[in-house]
This record gives sequence, C-alpha cells and structure tokens, in this order.
Amino acid sequence: MTSTVSRLLACMALTLAPVALAPSADAGPARAIVPSWTGVWRNTNNTVHIKAAPCGQNMCATVVWADDKTKATVAASNRDIIGMQLLRDFRESGPSEWKGSVYVPDRDMTVSGTITMLDRNTLKAVGCFLGMFCQTRHWSRIS
Repeated sequence: MTSTVSRLLACMALTLAPVALAPSADAGPARAIVPSWTGVWRNTNNTVHIKAAPCGQNMCATVVWADDKTKATVAASNRDIIGMQLLRDFRESGPSEWKGSVYVPDRDMTVSGTITMLDRNTLKAVGCFLGMFCQTRHWSRIS
C-alpha cells in the first residue's frame, strides 16, 4: 500500500513538473509578488488625499481631496490641486519599493522620489532635490 501511494505521488509530481517549470506566456523574467499600494491614501496631517493606481506599466497618484488651506495655497498660483498628479511614473525598484518623480505643488517643481511600502497601510515617500535635499512624508491607507 505504501509503495502504491509513493508511486502515485511520484507520477503526480512528474505530471505537474512540466506545468510548474514552463515559461510564462509573457516570456519575461520572473517577478516577485510585492504588496500593492493601489488605493486612497492620506498624509499625516490629513490635508491631502491621493489615489494611487497603475499608469501604464508604472504607478501614479493623483489628488482626490485637499483641505481648504491647501487648496488656497495652490490656487494662489492659478492652479487646482484636485486632479493634480503628485506621484509620477513610479517603477518597482526592489521589494516593496518604487522610484519615480514627485511633483511639489507649492514650489512648482518635480523632484526624484522613492516610495517604500512599510506595511499594508503605511507608505513612506521620500522626495529629493539634487540628490541631497530630501523630505520624507508618511501616508496612511484610507481604502
């Protein structure tokens, strides 16, 4: 009986091995499964909410809500913060990490940025100007 079970398991393993080892349809390199930061996030002061979603092959985040003070600050430059894309073209660069560009509306400039997913509900965003003047912001998941 034991040898029958062993042979049956061996046959199953040999039958399934070609499926498990077959290249994927996209024939690209294997990618690790990483947590997704798709969703709606709020900054620590709850002055801005962003919606993160895929934009082509990358990730982007657009402002979906802002408090009145933040709206007024950006409106002083004849711009509307709602709908503004703050996080642009973030590409996966490591486990739970993405690199891209961060638009800073109160300075009207774009800087290099890194997003690190600390856990399912917390993002750390770092934006750097000239690679040495950096600011860090934390974002909490709303949905």
